[in-house]
Amino acid sequence: MNLDIFAGVDFFCQSVNLPDISVGYAEAPTRYRGIALPASGGVRFGDLRLSFIVDEDLKNYMTIWNWITKNNMAEEMAPDPEYSNAQLQILNSNFNPNIIVIFENIFPIDLTELNFDVGDEQVDYLTASVSFKFTRYTFNNKNNKRI
Repeated sequence: MNLDIFAGVDFFCQSVNLPDISVGYAEAPTRYRGIALPASGGVRFGDLRLSFIVDEDLKNYMTIWNWITKNNMAEEMAPDPEYSNAQLQILNSNFNPNIIVIFENIFPIDLTELNFDVGDEQVDYLTASVSFKFTRYTFNNKNNKRI
């Protein structure tokens, strides 16, 4: 996952969802049964949820943390851009990009806590989850041409 406004910051996904998509409809009653008709109002998307490995300097975690706090703090702070575009690369079996999902006007709405546990004897990578809202998403092929 790459965010346009944070070049050089890597988000190594552990899990991600492609958000649901829905459209409203109205039901027209008839003598025998109701008939579903598409309604106006456009398409609605669910949230993009991403679980990622936190790097050892907390750079990727702090990038999201700062984005959320700077856009929601006092006016005298110079906010980073509220929105960004993002690309989620879906890899093939050889770990090469196969499909690229483009998210437009994305912004974070929550970021999970970090749990540090020095009593654990096995090495577990620190992970966090973030949820985003966005305007829409589209699909491109590996050559970045719209599918």
